[in-house]
Amino acid sequence: MSEENKIPEVVEETKTEEIVEAKTGPEPEPEAAVVAETTEAASKDDKVDDAAADAAADAVDDAKKKEASEELTTRLQNLALDRQKENRHERLKVIQADSSSHLSSARTFQELNLPKYLLDAIFEMGFERPSAIQEEALPRILADPPRNIIGQAQSGSGKTAAFVIGMLYRVKIDSPATPQALCITPTRELAVQIVNKCIRPMAAHMEGLKVQLALAGETIRKCEAHLVVGTPGKIVDWLKRRTINTKNIKVFVLDEADNMVSEGGHRANSIMAKKAMPRSCQSLFFSATFPPEVVEFATKMVQNPDKILIAAGPEFLVLDVIKQIWIDTQTYDGGKLAFLSDIYSLLTIGQSIVFVGTKRDANEVHRTLTDEGYSCSLLHGQVDNNERDATMEAFRNGESSVLITTNVLARGVDVDNVCLVVNYDVPVDQDRQPDFETYLHRIGRTGRFGRKGTAINLISDQPSLQVLAAIEAHFSTGGKEMIQNAPADPEALAEMIEI
Repeated sequence: MSEENKIPEVVEETKTEEIVEAKTGPEPEPEAAVVAETTEAASKDDKVDDAAADAAADAVDDAKKKEASEELTTRLQNLALDRQKENRHERLKVIQADSSSHLSSARTFQELNLPKYLLDAIFEMGFERPSAIQEEALPRILADPPRNIIGQAQSGSGKTAAFVIGMLYRVKIDSPATPQALCITPTRELAVQIVNKCIRPMAAHMEGLKVQLALAGETIRKCEAHLVVGTPGKIVDWLKRRTINTKNIKVFVLDEADNMVSEGGHRANSIMAKKAMPRSCQSLFFSATFPPEVVEFATKMVQNPDKILIAAGPEFLVLDVIKQIWIDTQTYDGGKLAFLSDIYSLLTIGQSIVFVGTKRDANEVHRTLTDEGYSCSLLHGQVDNNERDATMEAFRNGESSVLITTNVLARGVDVDNVCLVVNYDVPVDQDRQPDFETYLHRIGRTGRFGRKGTAINLISDQPSLQVLAAIEAHFSTGGKEMIQNAPADPEALAEMIEI
């Protein structure tokens, strides 16, 4: 029992003693004892009151700090939107399937004639005006009849909000709930993020809306939800079992669509899911990267899509707030693992993500940093699903400062306080060739909403150096240096990093 519960009992006993003594004639010593007990109880009451006051003051301070942090995030979001809109018409190229269409961009959310329940939620989430991709995509997504979209924009630009608005706009809440919008994304972490960080707050005023996650480990006989968000394998499994009735589905979304339709990604499952949709279903394909061959294939999957693509080349996809560095660790005592450990021993870093090429190496890095006393989490395909969910939630909440992962988290997952990304292994595809898109997605985990961020590439052999050189050549223009070289000296590196 707490001290607060004990004190009233003492006071009550004291009052009883006073009544008995008044009837029998109190003796001096017991009366003095009663006064002493009453004084002591009152003193305890005062201490409890003081503690409660201190706790209340701390709560007020925490609330103010949280409010200030949210206000800063909103300001940074708006600043990032302004930066994205500079030379917008040069950076986004819109190719309309219907050249006679008079659809134009929307500069405010009010222009879109959204229902009040959606508009209120959008403003409550801190969005004040559409981002560049939203300006172009939303009028087409919300058009009547609906338009199919292949959309590209850099990380953190508001793509998720665009297709979520589209899904919620088309849903009619019925009972029992029937599936009306389906979103497929490459990883469970991204699916959970879309639901918890975007759909739920944006649907805050849609009473009765039901959302179903379709992930490994989920087992249901019949899907009674208006929106379904899941990974390719589970979605296709449920479609085959007819767990999901597709008859009323109006919107079909592929997030990280380049990965979903590429030969090395989830093409087969994406095609199967698309074929299961009604002919009238709207298709929305979004990604930060869209190689020409993938755009070409996606165009065959979608009937007469409007394409919103970055026009001026891949360099615009690399956020200018991310400082990129490479370090040759070949001659460092202990190699790149020792160098990584020494970085963390010298730097005070908020939160960071370390990308490792294989599960085995990820385990080794996790073991080494944990043994050094760092608060680390591990995430890769062999980690149990429930543990993956708990690990991601703990990292979001700041309970862990370092997340060691494979490419599971390279795409889409947003954690605002990540200020450092380390490419322990530079990204390569199955043929050991440079993986340009994965590099871009990895470093895009930092520098969110206009904050500063740093990406460090650790080089341990000549092939890795050649891969990184090819990545730089792919993204930079005019021979401009994009990735700076730093000496294999953790102390010198500390002065270069922007966190």
